[in-house]
Amino acid sequence: MKLILTLTILLQFLFYSSGVFSQTSDTNKVYGVTIDDVSNLSAITTSLSKLPKKMTTRVVFDEWMPATYYLTPVQSIHQVSYVMGELLDSWCFSQYNLTQYTNRVNEYVNTLGNDVDIWEFGNEINGEWLGNTNDVIQKITAAFHILKVNNKTTALTFYYNYDCWENPQNEMFYWINTYLPDYMKKSINYIWVSYYEDDCNNYQPNWQKVFDSLRVIFPNSKIGIGECGTTKVNKKEEYMRRYYSMSVTTKNYVGGYFWWYYKQDCVPYTKYLWGVLKDVISNTPSPYITTDTCKLASIKNYPNPFNPKTKIFYSIPYNCNVRITLYDITGKEITILLNEFKNKGEYILDFDASNLTSGVYFYKLEFSGNVITEKMILMK
Repeated sequence: MKLILTLTILLQFLFYSSGVFSQTSDTNKVYGVTIDDVSNLSAITTSLSKLPKKMTTRVVFDEWMPATYYLTPVQSIHQVSYVMGELLDSWCFSQYNLTQYTNRVNEYVNTLGNDVDIWEFGNEINGEWLGNTNDVIQKITAAFHILKVNNKTTALTFYYNYDCWENPQNEMFYWINTYLPDYMKKSINYIWVSYYEDDCNNYQPNWQKVFDSLRVIFPNSKIGIGECGTTKVNKKEEYMRRYYSMSVTTKNYVGGYFWWYYKQDCVPYTKYLWGVLKDVISNTPSPYITTDTCKLASIKNYPNPFNPKTKIFYSIPYNCNVRITLYDITGKEITILLNEFKNKGEYILDFDASNLTSGVYFYKLEFSGNVITEKMILMK
């Protein structure tokens, strides 16, 4: 009995120290929102300051507006948030020729350079509405060099459009591999992906594969979701929880999200969706999970021990992204069994361990910052 107890304590120490039981640090995580209208500035800064994380706020600089117009708003937002300046929204990109865009970049960097942490020098850059691709490349090349000369942090956002493009040459990965200069692939600081399910027949991408692929192309960049949101009122909470609770293990994945409708949905902070955002980005127990509802979150497998198939029964107390990961006895990750958005309720996941050897394994349920770990025994 003493030997078993000692072994149990040792295993617990190994798992705690390896991070299997403990929550991973999010010091490199980016929690982004988008502000496309800087009016009612006091309400904007108050809503940002009351969130449990220091946000990164994309400020959209409107077309043909002088940089001085944004000086006070950017300075005020920068007091409570990091700032990512969007030099020009994708819908207006074709309105500028090369000289006009170059002048705009210089003007904004010279005026706002001390209060913008990240410069988004191209937005949804492969979008079919931006105009001639060669012109697009010339503009972002000029902007990139200006920012690098001024030692600024750079970001480029692509439009994810799997099977929902009109011209196949604008498909995101084709466009990147065909048109983007190699030196940019090695030196852009942040690579973002804009995605709106409303635009793509409600398609749910496999984000793990998307970001794994982007990581190969941009080995030195931090990557994440650069825009998301929906105009469907009855879907806003579901989408917000889905994206801000995404679980992606790609190296250098930092989150992002940048909900496009933050001003409309979350300002002032008394709006319902502000509370949803506060909930989903908080490391503290969710206000939607009381002591009673916590009991609804569980994970077990049956039979246990098993050979070689078992069923994993799990339940979650609200709509969120769910991740179930399998580990061996040393704490090494073997595989991700599930990583997708689920509505609240009870579920069954079939697991076939035919390719594994006999022994003790651990499986972990993660949702919205909560972690539950259980043990299974494979006996062949």
